[in-house]
Amino acid sequence: MQKNPFRYLKWERIKQISLQTAWRIGLCVGLAGAAIFAVQIIRGMKETPEPFVESLQNPSAQVSPTDLSAHPANRLRFAVATMVSAEETFSTYRQFVHRISRDVGKKEAFIVRPSYEDVRLALMHGEVDAALVCTGIYLSALDSKSTKILVQPEFEAQRTYRGLLLVPANSRSRTWEDLRNKVMAFTDRESFTGCLLPSWELAERGHAPTDYFKKIIYTGSHDRSITAVSTNIVDGAAVMSLVWLSVLEKQPSLKKQVRIIWQSEVFGPPPILVPIGLDRGLEQALRKALLSLHEDEDGRRILKAIGIKRFLPPQPESYATAVHLYRQHQNLPSKP
Repeated sequence: MQKNPFRYLKWERIKQISLQTAWRIGLCVGLAGAAIFAVQIIRGMKETPEPFVESLQNPSAQVSPTDLSAHPANRLRFAVATMVSAEETFSTYRQFVHRISRDVGKKEAFIVRPSYEDVRLALMHGEVDAALVCTGIYLSALDSKSTKILVQPEFEAQRTYRGLLLVPANSRSRTWEDLRNKVMAFTDRESFTGCLLPSWELAERGHAPTDYFKKIIYTGSHDRSITAVSTNIVDGAAVMSLVWLSVLEKQPSLKKQVRIIWQSEVFGPPPILVPIGLDRGLEQALRKALLSLHEDEDGRRILKAIGIKRFLPPQPESYATAVHLYRQHQNLPSKP
């Protein structure tokens, strides 16, 4: 990391600068500090097989995951797995959660948990009413039979849910074999595209991730994995195609910084799950609100902001391939 260029500024020189321009320097210092803080977050990612847990600097009450059972009955406890960073998750989905809560006649309690496992356990224990999750969470909860798919998203034709393997643009890596003994970024232990799928891909080749890679870094979200590979912090990263497309729209320059060297087949999209024991009336109200969200202009605007065309009733066949892979590799040490 480069040294802070403002560190060596002499305060005597600053005092000589006119008051008219002083605020501009303050702004620059603030921006530089924010950039350094962001780099420190990336550098602080776990270099062990433990999931990276992201903490918000100033979490609002809406994001706080503490004591979910204390929320009054007039609140909809809606969780969103951090497929992107917690800050980005809250920023992106807050209007969506607010609208759905309003449509079912409740105030929102937007819940962001630090790991996929935390979201899954909250669902299994009935601590949240609904959650938009990674397909991996759905697979991990299959055997408990404690959750079910309420609805699933439909994306635009060019957007599909698949796994990608990214490397820096200047990397010589072209295949999985080229990443042997390299540093790899995974997202979360229960991330389908960010851990399970690449682990199973290696298992098919006769390898375990912990033996194959020199080091595995858990970043906590797909956008952080993309940042890690684009800045050469890691040699490769397994990410979700939907997040890659979303990040690329905001940062087109990434096309020159990152290359895709592998992509999986298409799988069923990240669903919205509810606990099996959810109140029947609330379940029906949620399903109606989600399935009809695309029918008005405001709903379409909210859906577009989160990259979804509309929600559809559950289609089990969409997840058949993912379930088959999960069953096939269930007894393997696939989560490093």
